[in-house]
Amino acid sequence: MKIYKLNKIFNTIILILLKINFIFNRIINIKIFKNKINFIKVYQKALRKYNIPSKWSKNVKNEVNIIKNKDISKEIYIRKDLRLFPFITIDEENSYDFDDAIYCYLIKNTLKWKLLVAISDVSFYIKKNSILDKEALCRGTSIYFPLKVIPMFPEDLSTNFLSLLPNKDRLCVICEMTLSESGDLIKYKYYEAIIQSHARITYKNIIKIWNKDHFLCHKFKKIKKSLIDLNNLNNILLKNKMLKKIISFKNDEPYFVFNTFHMIEKIVLQKRTLAHDLVESCMLLANKASALFIHKNNTISLFRNHAYPTYHKIKNFRKILNKFNLRLKGGKKPILKDYFQLLHQLRNKHFKEIIELSLLKSTKKAFYSEKNLGHFGLAEKFYTHFTSPIRRYSDLIIHRIIKNIIYFQKKNIIQKNIFFKKNVYNLKNLKKIAEKCSISEKKSDKACKFVINILKFEFIKKKIKKKFYGIVSHITKFGLFVRINNLCINGLVHVSTLKDDYYYYNKNTMILHGKYSKKKFFIGDQVYVKLISIDPRKQIIYLNLI
Repeated sequence: MKIYKLNKIFNTIILILLKINFIFNRIINIKIFKNKINFIKVYQKALRKYNIPSKWSKNVKNEVNIIKNKDISKEIYIRKDLRLFPFITIDEENSYDFDDAIYCYLIKNTLKWKLLVAISDVSFYIKKNSILDKEALCRGTSIYFPLKVIPMFPEDLSTNFLSLLPNKDRLCVICEMTLSESGDLIKYKYYEAIIQSHARITYKNIIKIWNKDHFLCHKFKKIKKSLIDLNNLNNILLKNKMLKKIISFKNDEPYFVFNTFHMIEKIVLQKRTLAHDLVESCMLLANKASALFIHKNNTISLFRNHAYPTYHKIKNFRKILNKFNLRLKGGKKPILKDYFQLLHQLRNKHFKEIIELSLLKSTKKAFYSEKNLGHFGLAEKFYTHFTSPIRRYSDLIIHRIIKNIIYFQKKNIIQKNIFFKKNVYNLKNLKKIAEKCSISEKKSDKACKFVINILKFEFIKKKIKKKFYGIVSHITKFGLFVRINNLCINGLVHVSTLKDDYYYYNKNTMILHGKYSKKKFFIGDQVYVKLISIDPRKQIIYLNLI
């Protein structure tokens, strides 16, 4: 009888707990649902504002099904079979698609290296002027919002069928490069192949493997030698003079940590690692080789250009440098070496980010063109985009052009380096495509910035009345803009809140002066501020100096 009563009490308690759990879950789910709707509305607003398509037509879906059922068995006999070569993909943990895989080895009895960059052969499936091709041109690029992607191709293709997933047969275009013992590009060739990625490794994990993490080394023991080779090559590329010339700011990037309600919980700085450097170097080399390969074969193409900064912008940039007792050498037309020497002086300086942002503002944005104008930021005479055909339409164009060259090379229809063939595109087509790709890229950047700003303002609401350390990033006649440390957010200290004096702005010196106290505010000053209020409509965060 006693046991029966105890069981009854126990069962009653269980029922009560289950009911509490059910009610709690319902409340949480309602909250999540409610916040998720708000979260989705933010993206929908961005898509409407910048006229970005996000849905797929019936015709597109039908073409996807045809592609997925395409038989590639014949390609195995036509292409180079590299499925036993230990290619790997290296990406972030939350990566959406996988365009590229890499593999390298030291050439026997030499100090030279072979680097193979395998890029998904999207052009094999997406034919010129097909429904999917026209849709991809319309979109121009995939857009990577926080927690959501608007892809250039439908998800079934971009995340699965076209992506270089582990242990799956995948068609690729290979850029095979021979590098000197110091990492210089000596030779390159292109061919079609079939590969299998032997592993999908994150940036974080490959660093752990290079640091001899026991568990991961055991997990990837079959390709351990290949991973060590990649580390050895990376050590060489890091010292390479050509790659060192690149204005690559290598800042730690802001990363949003979201809670279960799809709202920002905190903003952390995502550390760049040696693995990021490796992948970046490999892709830069493959892009450079692609532009050289196309130029060598006298074929019209798309190029990725970056114009030289104007003298006026260089002059303004030097004004900011003067405040920090820094110099940019090179006179009226500084070269990359001069910029690199400047960046070298900034290491471990608290104002490093301010100078780098000012440098970015002094340069023009890179763009696509049918004309080759050179790439200032990479110090390259010829440069194009080849490595991301799943997410950039420009790269798909380059694949078609390169594959056309490969086709005619196979046919041996070549004499004195001039092909007797029709180009895949004419200059008029390429001009339109270049303009469209450049516009799509700008639109994508603006839409991402729009979404991020809204999410940042939601996050910063909780920080009102809190105090922060920051650095003066910009000065105007109406106040100081302060970059709050570790939050990557700028706020305004309005001149009207500076009650201790009357302040006026000197445009030439970019200094805010106190009329009576002679107090001065400079760009780069470290300050302590309190967050007072926000105006989401004007997108301004108001601060007070403490």
